Amino acid sequence: MGMDTNDSQNPLGHERTQGTCDSRMTRVSLNGIDIHYQQEGTGFPLILIHGLSDSSVLWVPLMSKLAGHYRKIALDLRGHGESEKPDMPYSIQLFSEDLLCFLQRLKLPNAHLLGFSLGAAVAQQFTLDHPDKTSSLILLSPFSYTDPCVRENLKRLRESVERGGLAAFFDEAIRLVVTPEFMSANVDAIARMKEECIRINSPAAILRAIDACKNFDLEDRISQITHHTLLISGSEDVMSPIYLAQQIHRSIKGSKWKIMEDVGHNLLIPENVPGLAQIILEFLKRH
Repeated sequence: MGMDTNDSQNPLGHERTQGTCDSRMTRVSLNGIDIHYQQEGTGFPLILIHGLSDSSVLWVPLMSKLAGHYRKIALDLRGHGESEKPDMPYSIQLFSEDLLCFLQRLKLPNAHLLGFSLGAAVAQQFTLDHPDKTSSLILLSPFSYTDPCVRENLKRLRESVERGGLAAFFDEAIRLVVTPEFMSANVDAIARMKEECIRINSPAAILRAIDACKNFDLEDRISQITHHTLLISGSEDVMSPIYLAQQIHRSIKGSKWKIMEDVGHNLLIPENVPGLAQIILEFLKRH
């Protein structure tokens, strides 16, 4: 749930092409739907999985900072971005199945996984479902289950959609994912973000994705993950408070946990991207 704080036009365009490793967008059919994705670079694959109501565009600023030895592939999850948005029950398990089909479609035996919020939930589920296909795990603003705080936040988001559609959803969500200081300093950018949120999303699909988050629970299984894992949290996260990341950190033996100060749930705000990229690159270089 990063709300796509990249304020520039998407530099990768919207060209539909078949899968080369150049910077471009394309679509593939899998698991009964069309999935949209973009990729850039060459080398070992790094799959980027966005948050609730976001799209692959969320990752554009970070992708440009992760230059070097990685083939960066950001997909739009089912119900998000330019991917199809069937009005049917969603679950984190279903997103994980889509991701398996996606890797198979791109003929990728395994990959590093980088997930944010909802995407971090998908990455955890996928790693437990298919441990041989995950090389390492990077989880931004993660949770492995929904505690009363997260459930209340999800309830408010759901009620906002039912009450006032995507405009009301955005107004509720933005207060949960960025700090008050960021909101005050970025009024015009937030107005454009709201327009984009309304453009790319479907109320029905957002409700389905909220329910998928609400029903997610790996609390008793997360310790089964044995992969090299990095967790990154914002000290001011009110959407999924950092004690939820601490629970994952304590459960995954040998995991690393970084807390970035003065930032909320959305770690991908522009001023935070360079520091975030540095932390991620240092981790990937070790693994």
